[in-house]
Amino acid sequence: MDSNSNGGLQQQVLYVEDHPVNVILMEALFMHRPHLQLHVATSGEQAVRVAAALQPALVLLDLRLPDCHGEQLLPVLWRLRGWEDVPAVAVTAEDDFEITGTGFCELWPKPLDMLWVLQRLDELTHPTARPGPAGSPWPTLARGGLRAPLQRQPLA
Repeated sequence: MDSNSNGGLQQQVLYVEDHPVNVILMEALFMHRPHLQLHVATSGEQAVRVAAALQPALVLLDLRLPDCHGEQLLPVLWRLRGWEDVPAVAVTAEDDFEITGTGFCELWPKPLDMLWVLQRLDELTHPTARPGPAGSPWPTLARGGLRAPLQRQPLA
């Protein structure tokens, strides 16, 4: 992990997204979270290459990638060393995708509710929200999953 300007450690987040506007939006959101370092891959193949060098706190996966579906990519990433317990969020415009049984802990529908995404980034990357031994909050999130609220709010 890298140090940020505040002397703390940055947590790594992998975002797999092929649409440039969505990448720009996520980069803008991450400017409000300097403790998080965003890594972007634009395809499943690139995601596997980038992921091999990361120890991320979180992975954000678009579902419709040019070379695969995000649901197919997730188990490939989880087979990488150090990735077994990385929480994954489906970030998609697909309105009929159901995360139950997929391994995704949440679904963030596009267009993104920016304030909600910032809140969820904080909660998912906070040390107490990380997957861990029995009794951690992670199994509860993974079983039921969460969907972002439908109301849209401008970035403050």
